[in-house]
Amino acid sequence: MVPTVSPHRRARGGFTLIELLVVIAIIAVLVGLLLPAVQKVREAAARMSCSNKLKQLALACHNYESTNSYLPPSGSGYGFCASAAGGTGDKVITNKSGWIYVLPYIEQDPLYKQLNLNLAFSDVIWDNGGAVRNNNGTIAGPLPTVNMPLMNTVLQSFICPSDPGPRNSTPQNQPNRYGVMGPATGGLTGQRTNYDFVTVAGNDFNTCNWWDVTGNSNLAARYMFGENSKTKLVDVKDGTSNTFMLSETTVEPRCNGWGPAWGYRAWVMSGLDPGPAQVASSADPTKGINNWTLIASWTTCGNPSSTGTAAPKTGRLGNWGQVGSYHTGGAMFAMGDGSVRFVNENTPAALLKQMSTIVGGEVAAVN
Repeated sequence: MVPTVSPHRRARGGFTLIELLVVIAIIAVLVGLLLPAVQKVREAAARMSCSNKLKQLALACHNYESTNSYLPPSGSGYGFCASAAGGTGDKVITNKSGWIYVLPYIEQDPLYKQLNLNLAFSDVIWDNGGAVRNNNGTIAGPLPTVNMPLMNTVLQSFICPSDPGPRNSTPQNQPNRYGVMGPATGGLTGQRTNYDFVTVAGNDFNTCNWWDVTGNSNLAARYMFGENSKTKLVDVKDGTSNTFMLSETTVEPRCNGWGPAWGYRAWVMSGLDPGPAQVASSADPTKGINNWTLIASWTTCGNPSSTGTAAPKTGRLGNWGQVGSYHTGGAMFAMGDGSVRFVNENTPAALLKQMSTIVGGEVAAVN
């Protein structure tokens, strides 16, 4: 018997090409709407993580003070600062970052116990031309020391998740300036940090032990930290809640100089200064945060109107010792009381300097 087909039943058809294109277009629109929201959520999470890390570092500094009666220095035993023989430079050059002293207070005691604080953490004692800077000291060797390979340890406490920049601070042929120890091939690499101490960075670079020697005769110019500083929280007469303690920076090499490493000090790694000094030669000398420019005559990071390789680039600060971040509109600071504050990038550098001094006597505040 031959089966019959009802005249009222039709074979089921598929989507037409037009219908498929409409569906694809709708999905594309939805994805386009969703992606920025996802990116905002990710950045909000990264920014919160960054803030928490900065706060933990500030509290670690507080705990260090509770144990030692003063805050840690921003570093000690600098070989790259300027000193004549018989001058102000430390006689034993170790190039320690102040974060070394803080390691036991951020759950890195096992790493701390592997270090010898009497030996060098980097070999940098020269300027760009190879001339010795600290002529009053001798590098604490023999090199390489037990500390040097450990400077390439990746520590999450010093990484802002918003920053995609390169974290390896590689060595150069002598004079090595930024790595742990030269030469470029066979030398030792270090790891950069997004967080550093707020210092009068230029003065610490130009004069060994400026905080102690010159700072004593000009207390109003002092910040909370410097080479071999020994600040007590009670010394912060301008108020700990109104004074910058720590800040953040980007890890990409600047137009002039490289960013700091967490464990050692090297060429121009003397802390962060949001004041006018580190942006004076930029295209915007009033911008102490997220200043991506430098003088137009440089081959990179020219004035804001420049184009091509000389164009300012987000994440590439114009100069060493500057404050910056990938967070939209500003950067974070840890205050002397341990709180963390996001500061607008348009805050004048002169005001940021007032927020950095500890006995300046200014009535200063930022949003």
